[in-house]
Amino acid sequence: MKSASMPWTSRLSHSPCPCRSGKPAYDCCWRGNGRWEKASVGIIDVDKTDFMHDRCYLSPTGNCGTKITREHFISRNILERITTSTLKFENVSHFFGGKSTVEIGIDAFSAKVLCDAHNSALSTLDTEAGLAFSKIEDLFLDIKRIGEAKRVFKTFYLSSGVDIERWMVKVYCGLVAAGKIRGMRGTIVHRDTLPPCLFDSLMGRSMLDSPLGLYVHSFVGQTRRSGGLTFGTIQLTDGSDGVGGLMLSLGVMNLVLVTSLGFGETFSDPNWYRHPTLLFNVRQSGCRVAYLFTY
Repeated sequence: MKSASMPWTSRLSHSPCPCRSGKPAYDCCWRGNGRWEKASVGIIDVDKTDFMHDRCYLSPTGNCGTKITREHFISRNILERITTSTLKFENVSHFFGGKSTVEIGIDAFSAKVLCDAHNSALSTLDTEAGLAFSKIEDLFLDIKRIGEAKRVFKTFYLSSGVDIERWMVKVYCGLVAAGKIRGMRGTIVHRDTLPPCLFDSLMGRSMLDSPLGLYVHSFVGQTRRSGGLTFGTIQLTDGSDGVGGLMLSLGVMNLVLVTSLGFGETFSDPNWYRHPTLLFNVRQSGCRVAYLFTY
């Protein structure tokens, strides 16, 4: 889906594409008349094997490899952006046995939850997420330097919202399969509760329908801070102990993946967006910084 027209970006049509593919924009995500579209990685196929590995959480989709691999359910390339050794989680009663605070190393964010075939096939989503978070870091730095700018500058960043949604699904499924998510009373969320629609979305065969899917929270006047990213979970809205999805808090926005149909309401707050396009459009003193998710 092409974005709405943003005429001021037309000057970028012959520059390197804002998605950082290395291609000229006109040969990549530029769609003319100030419109942009970042293509998703599309359907992820694995070689046909007719084998289902009982330890692979994607075994219901078939075509597993024969070996089970140790998978980073929070991608290593992203973990390494926010820490060199350990990562601290606070108020994480859903994670890691119900503890309120934990501090663990990068290698502890892995478990044998995928076969070698599916693990290899999904690596492209980790790559896309790593690029997106790199651009979000640059966005934060650009927003900070607007107030200190000695000259007018304009920057524009572009990512696929579909790929970010699929990467969040991958993280959630991995956490569940590794037994790392629990209800407030300590009840483990089991792998067999993962709905098949999450697998179809992850492999690119379909999109998630509301209320499932990725929501983005940002608003005018939001406090923009650094500090990496923080994971958490959201509770079901029916008052039960169940988990409704996964939240990822960034320095400039919050991403919420709703994974349960039991989350019986969509976000009515106008600052929550499902399938957004332009997430940030900061203008000050002639400078401009924008970030676009396309769908």
